[in-house]
Amino acid sequence: METARLEQLGLRVERGTAGVLATLELGEDSAPVNPVTGQPLSRVTFRLQGQQLIPIAPPAVVGLLPILLDAVSAAEDLPLLVTSVFDDYLFLVERRTAQLNTLGLMPHLDPQTLELSAELKAGPFSFTLVADRQGIFRVGQARRGGEVLTGLASHRFELSEFWEREALASYLAALVEETHARPQASPGETPGLVRYEEISRAFGPQALVPPRSALEVLVQLRVNGEHYRFAAARVMGRTFRGLLAGATGKVWAERFELDDFPGIVRLVADLLKVAPEAVQLVGPDTPQE
Repeated sequence: METARLEQLGLRVERGTAGVLATLELGEDSAPVNPVTGQPLSRVTFRLQGQQLIPIAPPAVVGLLPILLDAVSAAEDLPLLVTSVFDDYLFLVERRTAQLNTLGLMPHLDPQTLELSAELKAGPFSFTLVADRQGIFRVGQARRGGEVLTGLASHRFELSEFWEREALASYLAALVEETHARPQASPGETPGLVRYEEISRAFGPQALVPPRSALEVLVQLRVNGEHYRFAAARVMGRTFRGLLAGATGKVWAERFELDDFPGIVRLVADLLKVAPEAVQLVGPDTPQE
């Protein structure tokens, strides 16, 4: 029955190890066009999954939203839906491209896969940022001094949360530092280490941080003998993006408003389901247990 229905919709159906595959031939007037190469996508192949058609070929359509068979009542509907989904993605690419440009980043659109990416430098680090088909970015690759860093967990983030390039750079650098830094480090091992109490003592509690300047906080903690690291990078104004990670990886990562932040001890206690007394803030000169 499913084969007959797909064929009625103008699809060429075949069965293989990957399941039911359905290919749609598109005419010149109905085929979406690759904006980089200018070539029409005259043939699109789908994998049938339940009542959904999942695009799997060519590479330019892989990862696009599936076509719901319930939304297709006649053969002429299918090319229109394919074009609509493809155009929605191109519109999303335009938006993300504009956001990258605003941050001073150079967008790159792969001519075959239409994957959007950009390069970002943050001190000794450089990142390749890659967007998925829903416009959510992840760190595709991270390098320090030209050396590719391994063992980084896949991390996705919403680009629009960062209004300043420096805020995004600080946030991503904190992610890498969390993964690769030692749980405890002495001041001699961390040149230029500065405590916030030193800043307050030097400039006074009335000193202000300008609304658009980058700001990053790193705090080390110990909870029931386990080491954790809290990082927060300013997004804009009083909005921050926070991260809590332990030896096994990320525990929590969310955006928060400074006025609503409960404090590191309360946050960690709630996340780890422990009493606040079990959360110990430690410094680089704190003896290890």
